Formats: sequence, structure tokens, C-alpha cells
Amino acid sequence: MGRLSSMISSLLFASQVFAGTYFDSEPIVRVRIINTLDTLRLTLNDDWYLIGDDLDSILKGEDFSFQILVNDSNLKILDSTSLEICTTPSLRLAPLRDKATLGIASVPYGIGWWWGGVEDRVYEGELHVYLDSGNKMNVTVHLPLESYLKGVVPYEIGPDSPAEALKAQAVAARSEAMIALNSKLYSGNNYDLTSDVECQVFSGNHRRSPASDQAVETTRGIIISENGQAINAYYASNCGGHAELIENVWPVRFKPESYTVAFPDKGTRKGPNLSRNWQAKRWIKSSPEVYCNPEYESSLPSWSQRNFRWSREFSTAEITDMITKDTELGNLKRIKVLKRGISGRIYRIRFIFENGSFEKQGELTIRQLFEPSLRSACFYIKKTRQGFTLFGAGWGHGVGMCQSGAIAQASRGISFDRILKHYYPKSSLLNIYGSKKIDP
Repeated sequence: MGRLSSMISSLLFASQVFAGTYFDSEPIVRVRIINTLDTLRLTLNDDWYLIGDDLDSILKGEDFSFQILVNDSNLKILDSTSLEICTTPSLRLAPLRDKATLGIASVPYGIGWWWGGVEDRVYEGELHVYLDSGNKMNVTVHLPLESYLKGVVPYEIGPDSPAEALKAQAVAARSEAMIALNSKLYSGNNYDLTSDVECQVFSGNHRRSPASDQAVETTRGIIISENGQAINAYYASNCGGHAELIENVWPVRFKPESYTVAFPDKGTRKGPNLSRNWQAKRWIKSSPEVYCNPEYESSLPSWSQRNFRWSREFSTAEITDMITKDTELGNLKRIKVLKRGISGRIYRIRFIFENGSFEKQGELTIRQLFEPSLRSACFYIKKTRQGFTLFGAGWGHGVGMCQSGAIAQASRGISFDRILKHYYPKSSLLNIYGSKKIDP
């Protein structure tokens, strides 16, 4: 109970509106980019200082490669010929010039999600490597907040999205980062933020483009606020056509005025309440005229087109094994939806087996029962002869900005401030470097 209470308290604290916690100048943020590897392979594209215990040397760039291994509670550094350079409990690599870069091979991302994998990435900033109490290698990058955002925006919404959508994403991401920095929700002993979906996806220089960099620079310091105070600017990939109330996704989180309403992703904001099963099913089977529907918005990228509507098939044995490890319950016989939010997202569900049943609550909890996790909790179930088929809508929790909808609006010529006003209707813009309100 103590750990659960602590988690709830952290969520409550992290979700409060912060007053007077702005910055006199741009802060440096510490971003944990890896905590799952025991071998790290790096390539230097510039000259760097290598600093550790009793170690202070310059490593020349020109594609110099080396690896770091976990070795008896220490880090062993080997060059490309496996010659040992040094052994140290922790180290840091400091660039000799601004914008110096280094590459890291096979960086894990999307851990635990259906789209997860590994990819080679390039980073700026100062690199720190150390071991945690479990002898796992932790890797962090220290860099200015605006530089951090340049590694977030293109990965979250796509580097080639329209300019106004990129700006809207930059403002939302900056707002989220500011709340996280002040609340310390994602922080640890040696980092302030993480680089995966539990915080915001940060990929270093991997997907940056001139357009995404320009979006960050143009909106420098701007965040979303209500009544002069910063708020969490939640966003998700594709709402499936309808936003969700925050209380149905995160019951314990603070509810700014913008999150007390939820509506279809279109200009009129008028549409059905999908909290009844028959309404949700009809909505999912339909093709509503909303911003994030690829049928009406040819500008939407392929990732959005795949997620507006989706389906998953499971055999009875497969879904039974996913939902429970209790073999005494027998096979899954039926799934009963007990509670839906206004967007049709399920947040209470019952699984009925041959020899018993149980319930689950929480939008994300329900999605993560499945392997890989479901795109969203907005779905209906069809029982088949072989098992079950789920038909769903959207990708993500549905609270706040629909990234697909933002792209569609930007393609129509709608400005970033109007896009943000659509998704956060009670909000205004504020500059955190001086706390100056920005007139619309």
C-alpha cells in the first residue's frame, strides 16, 4: 500500500497547475536515454573529452568507435580493436564544441509496446554513463531544454508534418516538459526526464528536420496555460474521431478547465456521447467526418491512416493466455464491457471464463492486458468460432490534442494557436522565459 500511495501522491503532485515556476533562462535537462543494456557501442563524429575516475583524455573524432561494457560493478571501455582504454565506475563524454555529435548503436525504444524495436541514433549534449544498484547501465544526455525539444517534436508528430502542426506539437511538448521538470514525476537520481512514451519520446538527432527545428525555434519558450498558469498539455496520436474526458483515463490527475469537456474532432464540436455500447459500436463501424479520418483528410500520414480504425484477431487459447495465467479459470467465454467514456474508450471490463470471472479497470490497464498492447481502449468485441475479434478506433488515450487532427488542420491552413485552442479550449499561451502572456 505504501508504494501505491506514493505513486498516487506523485501523480497528484505532477498534475497540479504550477504557478511561479518559470525560468529566468533556458534550463539544462538530463534525459535518460537507455537503462536496459549491458553493452554500449558508440561512434564519435567530433572530438570529445572522456572523463572518469583518474581519467581525463581527448578522444579524436573522425568516426572513432568504441564500446562500453558492464564489468564487475564497473564500466570497461574498449576501442574498436578490443584494446582496453580504461575501467571506471562512471564516466562522461563532453563535447569540445557546440553541436558535436556521437552515435549510439541499437538504442531500444517503445519497450513493451507493439511498435517497439531498436535503432541507431545520434545525440548532441554531454553524455553520462553510470551503473544503477542492479548493475544496469544507465545513459543520460545533458542538453538545453530547446535542444531536447528538437529531439522530441519530429518523433512525436513526424518531421515532415505541416509547419503549424509542428509548432503546435512543440508548444504541447514544452508544456509537458515544464510540468515534468517541476513535478519530478519522471526523475531519478541522475536524470530529470526519460526518453520513451511514459514521458515523451526523445530520439536525439535521429529524425530532426529543418522544419521541425524551425518549429521549436519559432515557438521558443511558449507553453499552454490556464489563468496564467502552466497545465499538462496531453496529446495522443489519433483520437479515433472523439476526445476523452481526463477523469475517465486518469481519475486522480488534476482537471484543468480544458479537460472538463470532450468532443468530436471537428470544427463544430457537436456529436454523439459514445458511453453506451451500441453507440460506440456504431461509431467505430462508421466513417465520421472528423479531422483525423484519412477518408476525408488525404494529408494524413500513413501511421495515422493505419490507426484511425483497426482490428485484432485472437484464438480462444491465445486470448485466454494473455488475459490470465490462472489455468483453473478455463478458457475465456465472454467479454462484457461495463463502463465507457464519452469517446467510447473502455475503462471497466469483465472477463468471463468457464470457471469464473474477474474485472479490470483503467483505460491503459485494459490496453496492456494484450500482447502487444492495444492501440486504444475504444473497441467492441465480436465472438467468433475460433475466438474473438476486436474492432477499434484510434491510437492513444484521446485526452487533449489529437496529433492526426492537428496535421489535418494545419494542412487546411489553420494556425498553430488556433489548433491548440481547438484542443485546449480554455487555454492561452505563455512564455516561460519571463512569464509573459502572449496575445492571441
